[in-house]
Amino acid sequence: MAPRSIKGIGSKRASRLGSSLILGLLLVFSLLAAGLVEAQKQAVELIVRGDDLGMTHSANEAFELAFKRGIITCGGLIVPSPWFEDAVRRCLEHQDWSVGIHLCVNAEWKNYRWRPVLPYDQVLSLVDRNGFFYPTAEAFLAAGPKVEEVEKELRAQIELALSFGLKPDYLDTHMDSLETKEEFRQVVKKLAREYDLPVSGWCGEDREFFDIYNVVPEEKEKVLIEKLKSAKPGLYLLVVHPGLDTPEERALVDQNPDGLKNVYRYRSAEVRAITSPKVKKVISQRKIRLLNYRQLKAEGRAVVR
Repeated sequence: MAPRSIKGIGSKRASRLGSSLILGLLLVFSLLAAGLVEAQKQAVELIVRGDDLGMTHSANEAFELAFKRGIITCGGLIVPSPWFEDAVRRCLEHQDWSVGIHLCVNAEWKNYRWRPVLPYDQVLSLVDRNGFFYPTAEAFLAAGPKVEEVEKELRAQIELALSFGLKPDYLDTHMDSLETKEEFRQVVKKLAREYDLPVSGWCGEDREFFDIYNVVPEEKEKVLIEKLKSAKPGLYLLVVHPGLDTPEERALVDQNPDGLKNVYRYRSAEVRAITSPKVKKVISQRKIRLLNYRQLKAEGRAVVR
């Protein structure tokens, strides 16, 4: 029998060595992934989502302050709102901001309302006789909104944001009117899949623990600190509505039956809370991980549930 060539032996050894190296790397990556998953299970992770970006000039100013000096990690933009373009400018100037589309079918403020993105005669079931969105979820539902018109308007809102150069990281819903019926939820899910975007609050986050919406302004910082100190490992969502104490926001009157009175006090108090050095100190001491939906998606965890 002819002896095997040295070249053939070397090739086989190289092949075995390559296979071993690949297996070794796969093992390392598996261990790292397992370690990351275990670390996530043991960590307190917090998404701080601001809603109503674009609603007023003061809101836009408040968001900029919250992103620069506070713990906010992402912000939802109301595309049909009056200060949308100013908000877009700020977002494009700060590409590090994680911005979502705050899908909207309501305009709740007295004497300060907005219409759909589409010509209102194309979505007549979504508007009142003057072409404005309804102020409450109850009024919205009582008008018999057509699912196809809901989808058409929500798609138009996303497309308008994209046309301005925005690259949204997530979707969410304004006033939860779109969560009142399963058929509307399915529209949101359909759009989320189509645009490859997660839906905030539908990715396994605990949405209740950090709810400070109705906490009186004087107590917001204190209550938030208590919650940060007592939170157990898990993924949480804190929703805030950044605003400032300005004449513009003092004029806001919520037409929802359970709407907050003097809402500017609550919104400005939330800004103070999320920019508070005391709040940031607790987050640092407890090693709470702040994250946004851009990061959640990059980690493969932004799965709508």
